Amino acid sequence: MKIFVGFITLLFCCFVPHLAAEEYQVIFETTECSGQTGFATVKINTIYRIESADCASPHNPKEKLKKLLVNDGSGSYIAYTLTQNEAQKVIADMREYMKARLKLMERSNAIIIGK
Repeated sequence: MKIFVGFITLLFCCFVPHLAAEEYQVIFETTECSGQTGFATVKINTIYRIESADCASPHNPKEKLKKLLVNDGSGSYIAYTLTQNEAQKVIADMREYMKARLKLMERSNAIIIGK
């Protein structure tokens, strides 16, 4: 996961400076309260928050699952459940993305004029 994020960061900073925030996506593994697993991909700028879910992990009853809320564009949210470990990976991806955006802005030759 870290190598993937590093590659995306390198690609973002060096080769695709015009890449918009809505094009960057986060991929994560989902774990439902019922025990079903899968994966999802969401645009990073649609992630609203991560909070506690109402159930425990079926694989580890001591671990509560997390709920990732994603804005669907209509004012509602889509909820994905994931393990605490996977939630930490999503947060790490978001931090790496924000660092890359900051570096891009710092290296920019653009001049911002304010009134």
